[in-house]
Amino acid sequence: MRGRTALAAVGVVAVLVLTGQLIVHSEVAGTPGAASGGGTPAVPGAPDPGTVTVPSIDPARSPTGPPQVPTPAASSAAPAPPVSNAEPAAPPPPDPAGPAGLPPLTAPYDTVLGFHGTGKVAYLTFDDGPSRYTGQLLDILAAAGVKATFCQIGSQLAGFPDLERRLIADGHTLCNHSWTHPDNIAALAPAQIDQQIGDTQQAFAQFGVTVRYFRAPAGDFGKTTTTLRQLCQRYQTRPLGWAVDPQDWKKPGVTTIVQTVLSTVAPGAVILLHDGGGNRDQTMAALPGIISGLQGQGYTLAALPPDGPG
Repeated sequence: MRGRTALAAVGVVAVLVLTGQLIVHSEVAGTPGAASGGGTPAVPGAPDPGTVTVPSIDPARSPTGPPQVPTPAASSAAPAPPVSNAEPAAPPPPDPAGPAGLPPLTAPYDTVLGFHGTGKVAYLTFDDGPSRYTGQLLDILAAAGVKATFCQIGSQLAGFPDLERRLIADGHTLCNHSWTHPDNIAALAPAQIDQQIGDTQQAFAQFGVTVRYFRAPAGDFGKTTTTLRQLCQRYQTRPLGWAVDPQDWKKPGVTTIVQTVLSTVAPGAVILLHDGGGNRDQTMAALPGIISGLQGQGYTLAALPPDGPG
């Protein structure tokens, strides 16, 4: 009885460990659920205020609990790929279509035209026009009854519309010489080369002409790349070079220009001269002597076929 009375006087603490929680239930004599006088009234439906739930004791921190390996914190990062000892996959084969999806280069666009035809024929070609010299040049050719080929810069065509119409009406052949004459055209990106050729083709189309030749500025069709010639192929413009170059653009003197042409010409040769790109007084002065000298050697002077060489 004495033990029971003592139990009622100081309370009973029962410790029950249920489902991993430590539950402490206390009773003080006279006021259930209060540690001292003046307990909180019970709320219907609420848990017994005499029951205090204490967070679970981590067994890993308990000196008597079994050792446990900590679980790594969750991460939103993607898991690392598994390590493989397999050989790396071989790179894909190169695109047979070549740069920018261009078709493989085929004849005749794989070569640059420097000679044409058979027999004793030569072809005068004039670069970098139209310009203020082009009208004078047309007069000289008309007086001699000679046809030639004009490699023209597309951005300059709009400045000489009447002259261009006359040139076409006189029966001369036209050649695309790019839109702005970039000397490094073969090193440009394919899209830039395409624009240089395409814009000039459209400018010629304004005069009702489809041009079938392309001469690269400075004659650079690319030593280590075929992209420019592949784009010539796309536009069906034959790459045009030359066999005779008196370097008239350097203005070496009228006599030198004439003698260089007459001493280096051969049957079928394409001859390079200029009617634009600077002062062309020497070229205009040399042209009558070039024409008469070639005719004196038995050459016929002709324009390249307007639809391209057969």
